[in-house]
Amino acid sequence: MQNALAVISDIHSNHEALMSVLDDLKKQEVPKIVCLGDTVGYASGVRSCLRTVRGLGCPVLKGNHDEAACLPEPPEDLNETATAGIRFSSVRLSQTDRSWLQALPRTIVVEGVTCTHASLEDESDWPYILFTEDAHYHFVNQSTHLAFCGHTHEPMVWWQESPKHPCLQQPGVDVVSLPVKGKVLVNVGSVGQPRDGDPRACYVIYRPDQNTVEFRRVEYDIKRAQSKILRAKLPGFTAERLSLGR
Repeated sequence: MQNALAVISDIHSNHEALMSVLDDLKKQEVPKIVCLGDTVGYASGVRSCLRTVRGLGCPVLKGNHDEAACLPEPPEDLNETATAGIRFSSVRLSQTDRSWLQALPRTIVVEGVTCTHASLEDESDWPYILFTEDAHYHFVNQSTHLAFCGHTHEPMVWWQESPKHPCLQQPGVDVVSLPVKGKVLVNVGSVGQPRDGDPRACYVIYRPDQNTVEFRRVEYDIKRAQSKILRAKLPGFTAERLSLGR
């Protein structure tokens, strides 16, 4: 598996989920990792997640929650639950943490594959890719055949054979053989806060020699993560949604 690449995203301060994913990665013997951002936000394990991710020594991107946690005040367009997580994260960042998060890139290319947190349509606004029209606007700005993203917390494969063809989508389940023509975008789901109805932590393994992505679902101690969230006096919904996968 020398060419395999693991892609993780949207940890959101859920240290229990992150450690379970990293344990699973060791068993898969994947040599390379990329993190697509949103290491912080929502849950309580801000410092432990930052320490763990930085310790991986892998490429790491900036997500919108990472950016927001470094601002004097959270963006006004965030909901109350997200805002609470941002405020909680912000006051727990050391100056070193803050400087590291601020310096992270939004988009990188790793071995010919584009990695981004949100849509490439307008990076300043962190656009979501929820519908085929969103995917189309992203593909206009995607220069490589394959890209990985996060942000929506919903595993998905999008592709477009050519600009004249409509975008198609397939839910990210098990192993997906990737199209060889046109442009392909894989949403890797979320490690720390899945929103597709499956509460297990989610990440992908890309195997270029097989041209496949495997969506890995990993069990973790949800009750412990929830207990930590509630003890930190974060919103109850932040804890509740972990067991719902929403």
